[in-house]
Amino acid sequence: MFFSKKLSDRYRQLKKECADCILLMQVGAFMHVMDDDAAAVSKVTGLKLQLGGDMEDPVKIGGFPKSGLDAYIGRLVRAGHSVSVAMQDDKKERNIGETIRIRE
Repeated sequence: MFFSKKLSDRYRQLKKECADCILLMQVGAFMHVMDDDAAAVSKVTGLKLQLGGDMEDPVKIGGFPKSGLDAYIGRLVRAGHSVSVAMQDDKKERNIGETIRIRE
């Protein structure tokens, strides 16, 4: 799995906007999750995780093809998680475009 400090930083910036949601962020043809969100997605879906970053500051990373986005969102929502999706535009900038909140 591809790891970039710049992408990790952007993920964490966006995560602040949706701290109560699992953030799925598009990176090319894939959707990525990091940190605690990666662990939560893995628990619900069985997604395999990898470690990236520095030895002193490892980052849990998971990813799946963008074509599976609807299925992953469905599984996460049915498991009781709110989900935010950050899509990549033509300039490769990522912003949250949709949030599905679960009410308790």
